[in-house]
Amino acid sequence: MMASLGLLRSRTLSGFNDMPADDWHRRKQYFETPERKSVAFVDSGGNGPALLMLHGFSDTSRSFAALERFFPDFRVIVPDFPGHGSSALDGGVRIEDFAASIDRLLESLGLSRISVVGHSMGAMTAIELAARRRDGVSALILLSGSLRPDFGAESPLARDIRALRDPIDPSGQFLRDWYACSRPVDSGFLSKMKLDAAAMPAATWHGILDGFGETDLRCSAARVTAPVLCIAGSADPLFGGSHQEALGHAFQTVRSIRLEGCGHNPHWEYPERVSALISAFLAETARI
Repeated sequence: MMASLGLLRSRTLSGFNDMPADDWHRRKQYFETPERKSVAFVDSGGNGPALLMLHGFSDTSRSFAALERFFPDFRVIVPDFPGHGSSALDGGVRIEDFAASIDRLLESLGLSRISVVGHSMGAMTAIELAARRRDGVSALILLSGSLRPDFGAESPLARDIRALRDPIDPSGQFLRDWYACSRPVDSGFLSKMKLDAAAMPAATWHGILDGFGETDLRCSAARVTAPVLCIAGSADPLFGGSHQEALGHAFQTVRSIRLEGCGHNPHWEYPERVSALISAFLAETARI
């Protein structure tokens, strides 16, 4: 299986040497597809059950750096989506494209049974992945998710994204607003997230935005058989009450938790609390 789907290796690939050479980046391994496209991921190497974590739009695996340490009893797998961070763009940038890429990565790692945590775009991808792997997902945890993420073609956010041009300024107003949080988050961490996001070409930003306008995950959600936990902030400026309510009615088995005063990034704003909620849910579902 490994030989047919690609090669795993623990070195930085040429073409990605401009990425920040910090400890998180140095931990990345690479899966190479038959088309010689590389998907980067961090693997905690734990001996326990596999826990996949999927990041949001313009983020990278670094998004979950603060959560990984709370799950020592799991094998935590955290990939960079294609076109993000150290992963090469491999085909399209729709949710189904990202799900297909992650599915190939899991197959290459020989992981047939996983739990999945997804944030924002990663939550959407997690829904699609769980619909594809109906018997292979033990639990699904959605942070700030949405079934229909269209921002609206004429919304201020959509216009700002369409106005992006290369090179993107990591200290510019757009990324300052994009990474604004409802409560204090480590400034060094946010600076690295902005550098990662600025390295993503403007065309990829535009393509993902187009894909959001066409995304409707209601049918995929109906196919999910795993128990679902939805965690969202009451002050989420992107996916507020209507998105949260739709998720709360979309799955066969679902529990919804609303964090008062929290914004779009609960795992950054409340990492210990969110980790505790995820851990409790995983322990509960493991007993089912």
